[in-house]
Amino acid sequence: MKTLGSRIRVKRNELKITQMKLSKLVGVSHVTVSQWESDTTAPKGENLYRLAQVLRTQANWLISGVESDSESNVVAAPFFHETKKLPVISHVQAGSWTEAIDYRTLGDDIEWEDAPSNSDENCFWLKVVGDSMTSHNGISVPEGSLILVNPNIPAENGSLVVAKLEGTDEVTFKKLVLDAGQKYLRPLNPNYKALEINGNCRIIGVVTESKFKF
Repeated sequence: MKTLGSRIRVKRNELKITQMKLSKLVGVSHVTVSQWESDTTAPKGENLYRLAQVLRTQANWLISGVESDSESNVVAAPFFHETKKLPVISHVQAGSWTEAIDYRTLGDDIEWEDAPSNSDENCFWLKVVGDSMTSHNGISVPEGSLILVNPNIPAENGSLVVAKLEGTDEVTFKKLVLDAGQKYLRPLNPNYKALEINGNCRIIGVVTESKFKF
């Protein structure tokens, strides 16, 4: 534990928190946490304070490896972001989703789920159906997961997206891949084939996070 990054990693492992989970609790990107742990960059200011809270330790210990005497008996409480309620909609409803949404049109039986408070108002949750996005390596989004979809984020190469194909009523959840000027919707599960798209597809939104509820 000679470096700040190694101390972050030790505390994270003690709490059995993944880098992805830690990034969400602190409010930074997964890449940022990875850079902290590799000592490429270091947390500062509010990020350092929040990190110490989530890891239930002191900011001074993360920086120097030495606890402050005045705080030696104090363990910071976990930090949680404020949340807002967003709807969990069907794959058919997602296919007709627009920027101007009146939630009253979704009906009285709609389910609502907590999302980060800074989520755009027209974001929505979608339940993953099937195992095409389940992978044994890297990112995996298994069937039954809830994914948060943001229609306001431009889709880029490598983005996980929800898209609607021409001639269908429902949406599909895939990875957008740009290769040699061609676009594909690629499953994370290697047992499924990539789908070439060329003007026959509308990107509904970019998936920003997922969670699984038992």
